Amino acid sequence: MKVLIITMTCGEGHNMMAKALASQFEKHGAHVKIVQTYGYDDRKVNSNNAGFLWLCKHIPKTYDFIWNQLRKVNHKKFQSSLKRAKDYLEKEINITSPDIIMCTHVFASNAVSQLRLEGKLDKNITVSTIVQDFCLCPYWEHSSFVDYVFQPYENTTQELLQKGFKLNQIQTFGLPIRDIIKTAGGGVNTLDLRKKLKLENKFTVLIMTGGFGLGNNVKLVDNIVKKRLDINIVVINGRNAKNYAKIEKYCKKHNLNNVYNNGYVDNIAEYMRASDICITRCGSSTVCETIASGLPFIAREKMIINEKITAKLFADFGCSLKMKKLSDAGTLVEKIYNNPTLLESMKSCVKKYARPHAAENIVKFLISKKQTN
Repeated sequence: MKVLIITMTCGEGHNMMAKALASQFEKHGAHVKIVQTYGYDDRKVNSNNAGFLWLCKHIPKTYDFIWNQLRKVNHKKFQSSLKRAKDYLEKEINITSPDIIMCTHVFASNAVSQLRLEGKLDKNITVSTIVQDFCLCPYWEHSSFVDYVFQPYENTTQELLQKGFKLNQIQTFGLPIRDIIKTAGGGVNTLDLRKKLKLENKFTVLIMTGGFGLGNNVKLVDNIVKKRLDINIVVINGRNAKNYAKIEKYCKKHNLNNVYNNGYVDNIAEYMRASDICITRCGSSTVCETIASGLPFIAREKMIINEKITAKLFADFGCSLKMKKLSDAGTLVEKIYNNPTLLESMKSCVKKYARPHAAENIVKFLISKKQTN
């Protein structure tokens, strides 16, 4: 069986989902190829990604405005904007001859859906896509000619129906996450993990800012430190060397020994399982990996619109609290620290809503449908 997975780099979430699905397909003996929606080389991908992250960091309100405007309008000119993606993917599909196509970004599913509409896809190819957030971003109305659309939760069902999908196309399994998140620390208790990570055995707050380290971690840490709580504060700055250096300087200035400062780490799952609470942005992959680790979270300030929707959803689920501004950080951490009942309630909700086996279940579903047909 041959599988073509089409992703797009705007942050790393879509790529992580693609890799998680690829891993599961390969366990079933499939030959998998992952490509970018527009066929860009690494230089172009990195350039586009830098622009996306800059927008998220510096002018999130502008991002929100554009996002909302595009979401409201069914653009007649959208077909022309997809031409590059369609041309590239048609060639790639003809070369690969896949049995299954999986899209992890709406632009990818737009292009493949339109190729099917135009009669340019083999009818025997099973085409599927993933709603990559906990809401529908712009342009989903152009993807309805796929076989299946996988949504994280049922909250987007009605809107998908309004966008032209049929109920038998819509499947609910959660979002794919990396195997390492499910297996790291397996069978190892929290105390032993903290020993391994050289953390004191006490209440631990994990601050994550993604692989690119978005956010002002110094002010965040300062607001927590001022509460003078007997806790560990673990900071993961990702690839943001400036944030790392600022935290180092801050810790030396205040002679702090309970702040554990890190750059990019490849064992983030162990840090999650060693922690009691996490402070994070609300990218969909990050949230799914966080709750799959059994970790309640505090949603960060200055999020883009889809992150805000995710933050509200999980606050409503009881899995998280929301931070309106940086100065809320210490107060919210203190609230959880001083209220074990609240923490246990949040952990219980996290367990209820976590779907760590989404990737396996999606792949099993697609393979079974393929074998049946």
